[in-house]
Amino acid sequence: MLRTVSQLGTLRATTLGTAFSLVQLDDGWQSEWGDWDTPHPTRFPNGIKIIADAVRTAGMTPGLWLAPAALVARSAIAKRHPEWVLRDARGKPVRCGFTAPGIWLHALDVSHPEALAHVAKVVRTVVTEWGYKYLKCDFLHCAAVRGGVRYDPSVGRAECLARLMKVRGGALC
Repeated sequence: MLRTVSQLGTLRATTLGTAFSLVQLDDGWQSEWGDWDTPHPTRFPNGIKIIADAVRTAGMTPGLWLAPAALVARSAIAKRHPEWVLRDARGKPVRCGFTAPGIWLHALDVSHPEALAHVAKVVRTVVTEWGYKYLKCDFLHCAAVRGGVRYDPSVGRAECLARLMKVRGGALC
């Protein structure tokens, strides 16, 4: 990965000029969907800050893909905080999407103040500690998915999405 970043920096400096200025690390960097504060230990044994540093050194902006309102049942966050998973009237996790290779995604209940605070902490870590200045956030609709019994029933779907988007000083992604 670091060699690729170096090659992109060389291309940018020689062939392409300023044709591009962003390098985005996409899906697969995380240990599990939902564990946005834990890089995959096998793919990135040294973490991903080193990649952001290399991208900056090459003269470009480091970007990171994440889906802060989506998680999978086997994620550490779902296991540690099952009360943060949006559930239906029967107590079953609410599905909010499907992704390859055959993974059903569950919704994070952002009406739960601790779940929303967790998202804010993840974003601070990614931006401030790891150095990713561009965030491409995906699956944001999971915050506003239908069919859930929310921790705070007075918070509607639109408000859940609005609260999610206010993370990071008004602009999550």
